[in-house]
Amino acid sequence: MKIRPALGAAAVAAAALAVSVTPASAAQQTSASDCRQGQACFFETTSFGGKSVVYDDVPTACTVLPFAPGALFNWSTEDVLLYRTADCSGTPSLEPANNFHSYPSTKFLSFRAG
Repeated sequence: MKIRPALGAAAVAAAALAVSVTPASAAQQTSASDCRQGQACFFETTSFGGKSVVYDDVPTACTVLPFAPGALFNWSTEDVLLYRTADCSGTPSLEPANNFHSYPSTKFLSFRAG
């Protein structure tokens, strides 16, 4: 019986660790002009609109995106590797630091620093 609480505590600890790599802001409506130097800003639409999520630091660990972005404004100092899978497996697409790009025909589900 004591094993189950220990597993529960481990699950809570794992969830807390996962929360530590959450974005600087939850998905919200912003524009590309709201993206600041040093940030990576993902947008729902290819015209850099709709929902957005901002990361102050590009994480080195695989990070699942809250939606499949139509565009990325990578104003960070890190290259961003984008993946079509939620676990950063497969061949990544590179978005260089200080660059922006839209993705009209590709849906990315996760990313990490390159």
